[in-house]
Amino acid sequence: MKRFRSLLSAAAMSVAALGVSLPAAAQEVWKLGTAANPGTVLYDIVMKFINDFNAAAGGELKLEYQNVSNEQEMHQQVVRGRLQLGASSFAGGAIIVPEGAVFNTPYLWKNDAERAWVTDNHGVPVIKKFYAEKGLELILVADVGWNDIICKTACLTPDTVKGQKMRVSPSPASRIVFKQLGANGVQMPLSELFPGLQSGLVNGADLPFLFYVTTPAAQSAPHYVITRHYHHPSTFIVNKALFDGMKPALREKLLKAVPDANWARKQVADTEVPKMKEFAAKGGFVHQLTDQQREAWAAVIRPGQAEMVSAVGGGAQQVYDALMQGKKVWAEKYEKK
Repeated sequence: MKRFRSLLSAAAMSVAALGVSLPAAAQEVWKLGTAANPGTVLYDIVMKFINDFNAAAGGELKLEYQNVSNEQEMHQQVVRGRLQLGASSFAGGAIIVPEGAVFNTPYLWKNDAERAWVTDNHGVPVIKKFYAEKGLELILVADVGWNDIICKTACLTPDTVKGQKMRVSPSPASRIVFKQLGANGVQMPLSELFPGLQSGLVNGADLPFLFYVTTPAAQSAPHYVITRHYHHPSTFIVNKALFDGMKPALREKLLKAVPDANWARKQVADTEVPKMKEFAAKGGFVHQLTDQQREAWAAVIRPGQAEMVSAVGGGAQQVYDALMQGKKVWAEKYEKK
């Protein structure tokens, strides 16, 4: 044994004399899964988070982007620890945390200011607890954008959707919207929507514009009708066991790198209008609706709110009550001045 140790020591000295470095321990890498594609504002927000953290972490831990087109699968992978982080939406996470779907309640919000304030001050504290129970740490709630109707032909009124084959997402809000509209709903994951539109399996769907315009749906279903029937908050999540096990200083750096929610919302809002103009210039159709036209959609869809919350089940009513209380406080603080 003594002779063996001497040989190891001599070998190490020889390596040093030759100026050869022994390999260092591999850097730990965490993957962030998201359906956000390069060239989109949603991707840019994700990359700002990744780059800001990597700059602050000093090599102790590195985050990397990984495209995962199926948001439901992405959430399952983060829970299992196969991915360490994710960026998605409450709708994408509904398979794990169904209560998040309450934020997508159709025609819930009066305006963007009310929505942001109520979400931050009354919604997030409640929904974080439900995420934690499922093994996820929710570290950001910002914006993906408003969901609107997309069609192969102009579908400007609720009647034009009735009986049409429309893709229904796993979100309870999507299901109740197309049920209320009397559509022939076809439930499928996002990854199957694009070939479904091309093949004629479905004639339309509902998507937020800044995501829609980066996908093949913009060519297969070029009519975008601004119904604003429900809103998609964006979410950043971390596997909770990994998050809780981080060194406190490193966890602080991670949270500090999270983009400000209102900054992220502004990036989305400021990008949408020019992107719509660009889409129209290339032959797409963006159909703006008057308040009266949009109310015609709301009148058909809004009565399904209570049914949707009931269908979500679990703690959905608790989340809904928190949002309604927030709306009441908002009205007292800002509408009566």
